[in-house]
Amino acid sequence: MPTLVAPLRKSRWRYLNFSTTSTYRNLAVEEAIALAFSNGTQTDPTIRMWVNPKAVIVGRFQEVVDEVDLAQCDANGLQVARRFTGGGTVFHDLGTLNFTMLDQRRPDSMFGFQERNLQLVVDALGNLGIRSSLSPPNSILIDGRKVCGASAAVGAHFALWHCSILVDTDIRLLELTLAPSKIREVSRFVRSRWQPVTSLAKALAKTVTVNDLKHELRKSVERGLRVRLEDDSILEDEARYAEALNARKYSLDAWNLRGNHGFVWGKEEVEEITRRLPCESAPRP
Repeated sequence: MPTLVAPLRKSRWRYLNFSTTSTYRNLAVEEAIALAFSNGTQTDPTIRMWVNPKAVIVGRFQEVVDEVDLAQCDANGLQVARRFTGGGTVFHDLGTLNFTMLDQRRPDSMFGFQERNLQLVVDALGNLGIRSSLSPPNSILIDGRKVCGASAAVGAHFALWHCSILVDTDIRLLELTLAPSKIREVSRFVRSRWQPVTSLAKALAKTVTVNDLKHELRKSVERGLRVRLEDDSILEDEARYAEALNARKYSLDAWNLRGNHGFVWGKEEVEEITRRLPCESAPRP
């Protein structure tokens, strides 16, 4: 595989097999890890693998009513949440694996950054016996059906990339709740591009689990990037940042349903919020 970004500086990457039972906290952890990189608290490149309960996750710059059937979400007990990265709307459940990569390096090319990381997923799927293909700029297809979508955020001192992979996802519920995305409208907001979807379990016509894919992805990262993943846990500062972000951003309708205005914070703002939170409230495994 050709080199698509600058050579990696560190051979040790930390591996976080870390999820909470809250959709909002899981998304807060994503931004908290990026914030720790931004302020220098964390410098080790990081892989995180995690799952959410049933939820619909919209991109940072999307309009919820254009992307999500809110009535179906309410009827089926799905939360609607907004991540801090761009891109389209995705469906999460316990059969969907979320895969995050975070480093301090700014990529030389966003196209190369996406392609390199998606190729790691393609290689892992190949080891499970699944032939898949890249669909630029940020998707993976199996026989023309989408099985993975990705998004990214790049700051002054971090580059975060994450994707959602449909392992044994409830496809029926996904199609019910994301149905409005099939309607094309002129909008100032970023619109999701509707594509037929499938899951790894459907493609293989046999049982495949999130843990199966975690195992293959870990091997794919170590082999493809020539690094060593070491089991680790989130730092105390990352946990505090995550709780602050959850309390004042990710758990609020103002963020999840109405958009990102007034929610772009740096270290100082998050530290101030954190000081006002109970010390025992930080998320733990």
